Amino acid sequence: MGYSTYHEIVDIEPASEEETVKAAIEATKDTEDEEIYYAIGQNPDWCKWYDCEEDMKKFSKRFPNVAITISGEGEESPDFWKSRFKNGECETVYGEVVYPPFKEIK
Repeated sequence: MGYSTYHEIVDIEPASEEETVKAAIEATKDTEDEEIYYAIGQNPDWCKWYDCEEDMKKFSKRFPNVAITISGEGEESPDFWKSRFKNGECETVYGEVVYPPFKEIK
């Protein structure tokens, strides 16, 4: 049992480092850091990545001047968020559901 989440890279800044970071993610396959590959590699899928924040903090230290933003969507609604990692630090923001006001019915 466990909680599945869909993770996706949504931004790498500066963009000039995108290919380098994505290649490093691909290189985690078949290593002790392979959860990164399976969660946000070429074919991300729903997974149980319990150490996401710690793994990404460690990974981001390899690229101290690059901000890597990933989004996550949990299996229960409304569980969605974005986390930005840079040089071993993390900031997470959580999504909000906002309903617009009704227009007058005529």
